Parts: sequence; C-alpha cells; structure tokens
Amino acid sequence: MKAPHCLILTTFALLLISANLPVNPSGIAWEEIYNFDRSNVFVMEFYAKNNELMRTVNIKTWYQSDGENFVVNMMVKGNGTETIIDKKNELAIQIFGMGEGAAPMYNAGGYKYPSAEDLKKLELVPTDVTKDILGYACKRYTYTYKKIFGEVWLTDKVALPNDIGVFRACKMAAKHNTLSVQGFVMEMTTEDENGGKTLMKTVSLSNNENYSISLKNVEMSVAVNKVNYFTF
Repeated sequence: MKAPHCLILTTFALLLISANLPVNPSGIAWEEIYNFDRSNVFVMEFYAKNNELMRTVNIKTWYQSDGENFVVNMMVKGNGTETIIDKKNELAIQIFGMGEGAAPMYNAGGYKYPSAEDLKKLELVPTDVTKDILGYACKRYTYTYKKIFGEVWLTDKVALPNDIGVFRACKMAAKHNTLSVQGFVMEMTTEDENGGKTLMKTVSLSNNENYSISLKNVEMSVAVNKVNYFTF
C-alpha cells in the first residue's frame, strides 16, 4: 500500500522549513501555557500485501472539554513529535525530538481551517453490519476512492470532532477531508489493489487526564511556510 502509506505518514511527519526568529515575533502569537483535560488514543497498523504487520504507530490526542485547542503526540522508537493546534490564534506549534532525554526543538507556523466548500468529502456506503467498539454502538460503512478502498466504523454516540480522533490520520492529504455521513470515526481501514493495508483504530476515548505544555522562555522558530490543513 505504498501510496496511502506515504500520504498518511506525511500527515504526522510534516517538517517545517523555518527561520530562527526572536520569541513571539510580530504577527505571530501563542499562549505561554496550554492546558488540556481529556485524551484519546488510537493505533495505526501497517500491513504488507501478505497481511504481515510491518509497523505500528501509537497516536495520542489531548483536548479541552471547554475549548477547541488540541495537541497530537506521536511516538516512534522513543522519538516523539507533538503538534499543538491553536484555533484561536490560527497557529500550529510543532515540538520535535521529544523523548530519550533529547532537547526538543520548537516551530510555530500559521494554521487555518478551510471553509466548508474547500473540503472534499469521502462518500460512504452504508451496510447493515454493526458492532460495539469500546462500548459504543458503531455502524459499518464502505468506500472506494479510485484504487483505494476500505471500511469505516462510525458511532453517533460520541459528541467529539473527528479532528481529535482516527480520521485525522485518514485524510490522505487533499484526497478527502470530511465524510458524507455524520458521526465519530472509531475505526477505519484503507487498502489498495496491491494488497497493502492500514488499520487505524481507537483504543481509548475521552479519558479524564490533565496535560500541560509550557512554552515559557523556549527558543521558538517561525516557519516560512504555513502548516497545511490538508497534510496534517
């Protein structure tokens, strides 16, 4: 599944071209401290065409029960990356090189949600199949996009935006950014004609968990290019 793998990994491995500028330069603002009180966790499993598991990536999202900001954390072999999405300031802050005692690097860049008419829908086909995932009743949908196909398990029992869950990892760059059916994505499978497959599944949801990120006195670089919604 070479093409979808690259697109999905790009979602979480976007490196910004940045120039070292003073902290909080004119025109770009961020909070000194970001506080979160809820968390979700999902896993991405990458399979070869013989259904051999090649790689597993764990993704954790912290969010605010009384706000819109969230932070996405990805850990790969002890090296972590966090991305704070600050909707109020239309900003994304990426923290690279976390874990194993390394000194992290900080990048800030513009980030703006597109208008509804700029979003591309993935058309879902309903089935009669249902199952429970983490105690939530879910319905199975299928989809086909050119040479890519798969299934989506949606629930209408979770009142959360898909941006803080599995679907963030499934956007496939600009190929699709929203769904034709309302609901929270609990699980999604993407396959291609060559037999490659990626499975993304929620493993915990809406946990009461406090998390704080302090940006006081950090050396913040500012991105030359904006963080692209369609690739993150």
